[in-house]
Amino acid sequence: MVHNRQVVDFFKQKGVGQAESLDRIDSGTLVISAHGLSPRLKKQALAKGLRIVDTTCPLVENVHIFTRQLINDGYKVILYGEPEHDEVMGVMGIDGQNIHLLAEYDDIDKLPKFEGKVALITQTTRGVRAFEQVSARMKEIYPDIKIVNTICDATDKRQHAIHDLAPNMDMVLVIGSHSSGNSHRLRDIAKQHCGRAYLIDSPEDIDWSWFDGCRKVGITAGASTPSFSVEQILKALHERVGIDLANSDARILDYKSFAGYRNVQPAS
Repeated sequence: MVHNRQVVDFFKQKGVGQAESLDRIDSGTLVISAHGLSPRLKKQALAKGLRIVDTTCPLVENVHIFTRQLINDGYKVILYGEPEHDEVMGVMGIDGQNIHLLAEYDDIDKLPKFEGKVALITQTTRGVRAFEQVSARMKEIYPDIKIVNTICDATDKRQHAIHDLAPNMDMVLVIGSHSSGNSHRLRDIAKQHCGRAYLIDSPEDIDWSWFDGCRKVGITAGASTPSFSVEQILKALHERVGIDLANSDARILDYKSFAGYRNVQPAS
């Protein structure tokens, strides 16, 4: 459903399995994950008589819509994304000839030289500043390039919050699964500004010696992190290192985009 272990485990307990290929599904219901699915695979699922429950994120669906519109308008589309990411594979499956994948900034010069109209879109969970750098370079090569920023708003807000927060922290904790690309990016951004930054999925992932010498600890969460996971970890932090959620000096927004810090007190 999403790149989060606890969410996946929850659905497994409800009897929902995972399949890496449609060849492994002969009947029943196919739930399309938040990352979407290519048109070809959707048609294949319908041809097999599967009932489809589409939980594609609306923002990912927008990327599909924009991509089809651009191709219909005669554009060559460059998709800035991770090659093995489910969302990227779904978008690439729209058109094998007119969509070209750009994995990293350093790969720009390896792209074909395009004639005519060119457009740039991005995976919804790519790094904001990295996309800005890619956009600037592509603009130098193709002054008339059409740039469509399809980065998810929640991802954008989290990344900006961590850029602002991390320089003032002794340590930053990012709550999210190790399979979550946007959670990894938050951890990487925090590390640029703060020497100690860790990605944690549950209280069991925490090494409590990390808090030695820490007074300020920044906390954020990935876009696919459920609120119950955040609450579980905040409770453990309160109990083990004396973080007072009610009275601490903290900047906290909602779970869609939050970053805050705690004045850590040793637990008595």
